[in-house]
Amino acid sequence: MALIGWLRGERRLQGRVHVVPIPPAENELGAGLELLTVSLGSSGIATVLAGSLATWLQNRRTPTKIRISITRADRTLELETGDAAEAEALIQRFLTDGTDGV
Repeated sequence: MALIGWLRGERRLQGRVHVVPIPPAENELGAGLELLTVSLGSSGIATVLAGSLATWLQNRRTPTKIRISITRADRTLELETGDAAEAEALIQRFLTDGTDGV
């Protein structure tokens, strides 16, 4: 998955990006998807992640959609988009909401 390599190449995300294999469902030969997890400790790392995802989407030769699920305390953001600006704005707003009065 190209996104994994992209995020692992971000200096500030190194050591925070992990792949969790998803076992195949019944009657499937193998898993088609992988779960990518990123450990976020501070809002600065969240900013790096949001910007990196947006840049990755912008640099795709063919339109690509990503599905993002971010859990923070008791809230979860579910997002499926190929729009880099939308992804970055929604992730930023979700991750900073309640931490700086936005």
